[in-house]
Amino acid sequence: MLNNRGLVLEGGAFRSVFSGGVLDFFLEHDFYVPNIITLSAGAYAALNYVSRQPQRLIRTNIDPLRKKKYLGLGYFFRTGNLFDFDFLFERMPNELEPFDYDAFFTSGQKLVMSATNCATGKAAYFDDYQNKERLMDICRASNSFPFIARIVDIDGEPMLDGGMCDAIPIEKALADGNEKIIVVFTRTKEYRKKSRWFYLLMIRLFYRKYPNFVEAVKQRSDRYNYTLDLIDKLEQEGKVYIIRPSERPVSNYETNPDRLLKFYEHGYMTAKEKFQEIKDFVTEAVKEAGEKGSLC
Repeated sequence: MLNNRGLVLEGGAFRSVFSGGVLDFFLEHDFYVPNIITLSAGAYAALNYVSRQPQRLIRTNIDPLRKKKYLGLGYFFRTGNLFDFDFLFERMPNELEPFDYDAFFTSGQKLVMSATNCATGKAAYFDDYQNKERLMDICRASNSFPFIARIVDIDGEPMLDGGMCDAIPIEKALADGNEKIIVVFTRTKEYRKKSRWFYLLMIRLFYRKYPNFVEAVKQRSDRYNYTLDLIDKLEQEGKVYIIRPSERPVSNYETNPDRLLKFYEHGYMTAKEKFQEIKDFVTEAVKEAGEKGSLC
């Protein structure tokens, strides 16, 4: 195993079906990156990669939309969550489309999921899942976007979506010692995040109890755009390989299953087209050193 290889997945709600397509192609070709660092819907996709369950994202996120909507104002007014999180994080993995917990915990891969600590305004990174309940609780916290989801308590700390603080955790991947990092974006190359004054106004109003969180959200667009520039620099240095859509992404809350499936397939085909380059990228240093090694 090449332990200094990393995979960073951006979030993006339903845009992350693109990442699901990329990861399913990896699964079909037994390509397992040892260290995954992700958040939000990227974390949901990563669970199935680590548990070796190809197309589970289709069965748990896309196909159910053909029968019922597991998001909407009805759920929001009833539970405080726009998405039916009990359906996604309890009924689905434990009853309807069982998640392979045994495979996940014995995979040999390290999955780091991040959430935003509302009290400190800083990213909290988790890789100590211990049991299936904690695993799903952390993934739920990482997916809990402001306004449309309730704050989740993890280890006595109030947590919301990881993307509010560290939307593309490349610096965490570097700090963990990864020397070659694949980054999967869910937006096209030209995208830059803009600050929205009304959104910030509502953040200040709804989360005034957490001033550090408000400050973190205030800095979110600048931090995101800085990270994009950093990743571009790392790509030029040969430390990062970027996978991103070339087609217009679906919206964060797209509910048309055919559009979602098409964007998933775009991720799958993008990975297929770039697969030889990706393999060359992650094995380059080993070849140069004449060492023997492979991904897990």
